[in-house]
Amino acid sequence: MKVLFFVLPLVLLFSCNNPSPLHKKLSATDSLEIVFNVPGTDTVVNQVNTTDAAAIKKIVKLVDGKTADGTPCGFNGHMSFFRENQLLLQVVFAYEKEDCRQFLFDFQGRVQSTRVSNEAKDFLESLAAGRNWY
Repeated sequence: MKVLFFVLPLVLLFSCNNPSPLHKKLSATDSLEIVFNVPGTDTVVNQVNTTDAAAIKKIVKLVDGKTADGTPCGFNGHMSFFRENQLLLQVVFAYEKEDCRQFLFDFQGRVQSTRVSNEAKDFLESLAAGRNWY
């Protein structure tokens, strides 16, 4: 019984720290470009570029979230993750409509979608409004 109390926390600790393949890929990012569009168009309303490691780490965490259904319902912009000026991944996002908040991207040969959390929505809204703080 004592062994169980010792081993179980270790198993939980190590199982919770395994980064996903998406997280591993995006963790190599050294620059990030976020483009905000007039919803459903290619008209750019704001653009944010950063090499700030803390900001990139935060965005990677937000993109690598819970799976969404990927239903096409428009977009508000896209993110381009770069490593040494080479594109690692482009992510299209939608966050304005409650029933259509998602990150959409082609990863490992298939289109995947993750949910835009309330934290991600608030973060994207602040960047779109020109507040470049993380």
